[in-house]
Amino acid sequence: MKGMLLSTYYASKKAVYLYLSIAILASIIFGFLNPIMSCFFPMLILISPVTDTIKHEKNSKWMNYISTLPVRRKDYINGYFTYYMLLVVVGLVVGLIVTAVLTQSIQVAIASVLLGLGGAGTYAVMFPLTFKFGAENSNVVLISSSIFVIALFYIVFFVFIVKDLNTTNSLTEAVSQPSSLIALIVYALVGILTIVLSYSSSIRIFNRQEL
Repeated sequence: MKGMLLSTYYASKKAVYLYLSIAILASIIFGFLNPIMSCFFPMLILISPVTDTIKHEKNSKWMNYISTLPVRRKDYINGYFTYYMLLVVVGLVVGLIVTAVLTQSIQVAIASVLLGLGGAGTYAVMFPLTFKFGAENSNVVLISSSIFVIALFYIVFFVFIVKDLNTTNSLTEAVSQPSSLIALIVYALVGILTIVLSYSSSIRIFNRQEL
């Protein structure tokens, strides 16, 4: 798995540092404009190199050669998911530090983390879909996954958080309201559950495929 992880990293090394710079800048900007998104956007930006790598496999057909290598198919999946999770953690740390420093609010920082986990977690649905329909359909898969992520985000943010924000006129108080807090926790749990299910589904789908 280590070899697969390093292979994925070096394939997108330049992009990772570029996206990291953009993620830090985006986190700082949203730290002033809308602190609750200071984790959400950096995490989504940082996992972009993974989607770029998947797109490249559309042309290289790298997946088709896995069965000829002295590695298990599970190692291939593990490499992708480990890399994905590392980037998610980096984005989370960046967003958490920025939010904590700029807002000086534990409630807002926690809300930002929960929102980020929900967004980055649900985006993992792209993996089983890509392995199911093939890298050649990666563009459709990524667009569909993005729509799914954005739809859930809008429900949580606008239906619950913005509603409470209009009532309290304070972001700290809004995210502390039971409705917003429960929505954020459920959203984060859905994200974590999506990662777990996507991982197990990816292994099952990829093992059954004839490459």
